[in-house]
Order: sequence, then C-alpha cells, then structure tokens
Amino acid sequence: MDNFNFDVFNMFNIAILNLDTTKILKTNKKAKNWGFKQDEDILHVFSFNEIDELVKSIILKKDYITETNVYFLEGKSRFVKIIWDSKNKILSLEDRTDFELLNKVKQDFITSLSHELRTPLSVAKGNIQIIKDFYSDEKFKENINKVDISLLKIEKIITQLTMLSMAQFGSYTIKKEIIDVDILINEVINDLSSKMNKKNIKINKEIKNETLNMDKFIIYTIIRNIISNAIKYSYEDSEINLLIEDNKITIQDFGIGIREDDKKRIFERFFRGSDAYKHAKGSGLGLSIVKYFCELSNIKIKFDSKWMIGTTFFLEF
Repeated sequence: MDNFNFDVFNMFNIAILNLDTTKILKTNKKAKNWGFKQDEDILHVFSFNEIDELVKSIILKKDYITETNVYFLEGKSRFVKIIWDSKNKILSLEDRTDFELLNKVKQDFITSLSHELRTPLSVAKGNIQIIKDFYSDEKFKENINKVDISLLKIEKIITQLTMLSMAQFGSYTIKKEIIDVDILINEVINDLSSKMNKKNIKINKEIKNETLNMDKFIIYTIIRNIISNAIKYSYEDSEINLLIEDNKITIQDFGIGIREDDKKRIFERFFRGSDAYKHAKGSGLGLSIVKYFCELSNIKIKFDSKWMIGTTFFLEF
C-alpha cells in the first residue's frame, strides 16, 4: 500500500483509511480531520447502527458497503457512504450529508407542489361536474368533456409525480393488492389513446391472467411507459402485441428497434438513442423509471431488439 495516493481523494470529501483488522495503519488528510489517527482503532473514532456488520466483514475479509447516519465520537454526526475494500484493506467514508439534504429539499418541494395543485384542481373538477349536470347545450358538451378528461390527466400526473418522488427518495412503500388485469390494461390504453390514434396504431392484447397481486401504481407505470415508448417509435398503421400470462408480461412492437451500440444504455436516465430524435420527442426518462420500479419490485426485465425490425420487452415477477 506504500504507492497508494491517499491525499488525491481529499477533493472528493472522502476519508481513506488503510487498516490492519480495525487498527488504522495510514490515513489521508480528510480522515485526520474527522478524528482518525494512525495506530488508533476505528471503533474509538466513530459508530453507526450496523457497525458490527462492518467489523465482521473486516475480520472475515469480505467487502462491505452501506449508506447511513454516522456518529463521530468527537461530536459530529454525518450521513456517510461507507465502503470496505477487503482486498486492499481500504476503508473509505464519503460525506453525503449535503446530497441527502438536497434530496430532502427536492422531495419536500414536490410534495408541497402536489398538495398546492390539488386544491384548485378539486375546485375545477367540481365546477366541471356542475356544468355537466346543469348545462344542456349539446354544442358545448364535447368541449366540456375534453376539459374533464384533461383535468383527470392532470390529477393522474400529480399522483404519479408524488409517487415517483417518494420512490426515488426511498420513502415509497410497496402496497400489494389484487388487480383486475383487464381494467388495468384498459386504463393504460385509454390514457395513451390519443397517441395511438394519431399514428393509427392497434394494440393486440392477450390476457390469460384475470388478476395480479402487485402494487398497482408501479405495474401501471411500467406497462404504460413501455407501451408509450413502443407507440413513439412505431411506424404509422403499425401494431403492438401485449401478452400477460402467469408471471410474465411481453410487449412487442414492430418499430425502428434499437441499434446495437445503444442497447447497453437504454435504461440510463436522459439517454436517447442516436436515431430517437428523428422519430419522436421525449425526455429519456421513461425506461429509466421502468428499470427503477422493476428493481424496487423485484421484477426481472429483459429486451430483444433488432434495428428497423422492432423491440420486445419481457417482464418476469
């Protein structure tokens, strides 16, 4: 370890310690600032709820990683990412307190925004219902229905935004329930109907499961995002095949497909394929959200795609 450059990590706010069991052999400046000293035992410097697991990993020479609140015996308390590299006997502690606080601010902002939007939205929905009940002029009924549908979409977006922020910041709890699959799929299709109609795309659905025992918001979002992508990158007058059987969901399109060079990156946030911009607008978030929710729900996701032939997604749960 003599050639290891400890101080290069100072710019990243990471404390680096070279250990012999729990005894400190060498540290960088950041570690010294946090109270770690040569020849001292790490247990005399800091503590956290799972510290026994760290010690066990050090003794058994196994790698260890966690993110948690850490209490330094000198009086500091920080949110820290801890990594034990058993091969090189290096313990690193990255201060992520500011990052965690920023996440909390983001979550609070989205929650507050969603709450503030719901009040005027409820008033608008109530007034639209009154107009529908008492206004009989057929000439304006279609316009009133369009407003009503738009308000329902806004309400759904607010709900999804709230749920996504909760999931992203670790405060979303999976709520399994018995879901009527046919109703769920019809909701997805109705939500995407305007996009389908613009390109005259037909969805062939084959549903062999009457029900699913899953989190409705999560499975709805996964299916909707994949089908929405399929619509975006399908040709006009095309078809999309949807099969739900046992513990599998298969969604197949006959669109532009994915180039070989792009396949490794399609689940990256904000990534869009090299030809995606020519075919449809988008944020590059849809499939990253799908991947995140699949991991959260222990759903295996795979895909097969051939350029200019189409793409098939496979979900196993």
